[in-house]
Amino acid sequence: MEALLKHHPKALPFLFFTEMWERFGFYVVQGLLVLYLTKHFNFSDEASDTISGVFAGLVYISPFIGGFLADRILGFKTAVFWGGFFLILGYALLAFSSSQLLIYPALGTIIVGNGMFKPNISSLLGTQYANDEFRRDAGFTLFYIGINLGAILSGFSGYIRNAFGWQVTFGLASMGIILGLMIFYSGLRYIKDTQKLPPVSRSFSYQLPLYCLLVIIGLNFLLRIESLANWLLPIAGVVLLVFLVVLTLQQTPEYRKCLLVLNTLIVSSIIFWALFLQLFISANLFVDRLVDKTLFGIPLTTTIFYASESVFILLLGPLFAWSWNVLGRYQKNPSPINKFVLGIFMAGLGFVVLSASTLFPNSQGLISPLWVFLAYFFLTIGELLISPIGLSAVTLLAPSQLVGMMMGIWFAATGFGGLLAGMIAKMAAVPETVTTTAGKLAIYQNAFLNFAYLAFIVAIILFFVQVGLKKLLR
Repeated sequence: MEALLKHHPKALPFLFFTEMWERFGFYVVQGLLVLYLTKHFNFSDEASDTISGVFAGLVYISPFIGGFLADRILGFKTAVFWGGFFLILGYALLAFSSSQLLIYPALGTIIVGNGMFKPNISSLLGTQYANDEFRRDAGFTLFYIGINLGAILSGFSGYIRNAFGWQVTFGLASMGIILGLMIFYSGLRYIKDTQKLPPVSRSFSYQLPLYCLLVIIGLNFLLRIESLANWLLPIAGVVLLVFLVVLTLQQTPEYRKCLLVLNTLIVSSIIFWALFLQLFISANLFVDRLVDKTLFGIPLTTTIFYASESVFILLLGPLFAWSWNVLGRYQKNPSPINKFVLGIFMAGLGFVVLSASTLFPNSQGLISPLWVFLAYFFLTIGELLISPIGLSAVTLLAPSQLVGMMMGIWFAATGFGGLLAGMIAKMAAVPETVTTTAGKLAIYQNAFLNFAYLAFIVAIILFFVQVGLKKLLR
């Protein structure tokens, strides 16, 4: 790791470990949420899919607002501290949610905290590199390794939950973000800050908790009312798309071309995230119910499986970072769109493997865990071709005064992918009337195959869009 960090900004290790601990807390919650709803509160699959999808959608859409506030008023550093505060509070509320009454305010608080934290720590990393710095992609890939180290640690939450219960496990999520903020504070002297903020910044910071409380109250109702979420969020997506078009047309010809490419990446990423986030929804329930939880005599938990995807990130991330460095040095680095085409295709392969696994249950009707690990290996390759490359593209292609907001839009696209994930996850919902293992396997087989078809179709479309863009940009 020391050799990889050589020649990178001194701020990178502090941002790396801050993000690692924040992601630990987040993935503890995201990985256990659908299980918490179905097993602790006895929600149906469809209801759990809806809540998990709306939460995933809002938790990634909220960075659009957080990025905008950081650009115009708060600044990246202040937004990170406020976001951390609300994450600590949200995880603590979830830890004490012994009844359903506290679930929705807890999730709303987490959404607010994530909105201010997530886009701005990534934007801070982008400001540490020059625009023409060829190590930028490598730096973001290393940063992405930190994200996945946090996810790996969260994978052990299943053992903690089995031993100590849900409340202790969610309490550990709060401890993770507290540790992350301490690391961030200790590295402030190394983090460059080039933002120029208006005088209103200081007074707005004092009023921010009241505004956030009002937003949390609104989110509480949005998470409760399924029909409102199903209509309001897609409408918001259309509005955001129109906003992107208008914003692009307002730029100079040079930045107009850059934003055209960036917008193509943002829109196509929605489908990838809708598929990828099945790891925490439909695939999570599939693993919990129908996958053998022993491997070579070692007992496993459901959370270990989604954490395995992050183990693959840790193993493959340095290799990808090194590859982009070498290819960039020789001017052979593939374009971001080419990387996205391959990434979405790999996600499709992952779901082909999951679908095929349902054809080979053991004598107890359970699937070998090796099938799941193989599927998640393909999804990992897809993620490495999408997420760090997308983060890097935002900081490179967006005008400097719009980096925070465009980073927020990037995460908002992930959010709309989360909303779509909750909708398509219902294809894998098992009705209460289906009680046999064979019946459940048939439902998951069909759903996973449909997910694969969706990935392949989008990859083909994006390939031809890329050809058209090349001609247009020339």
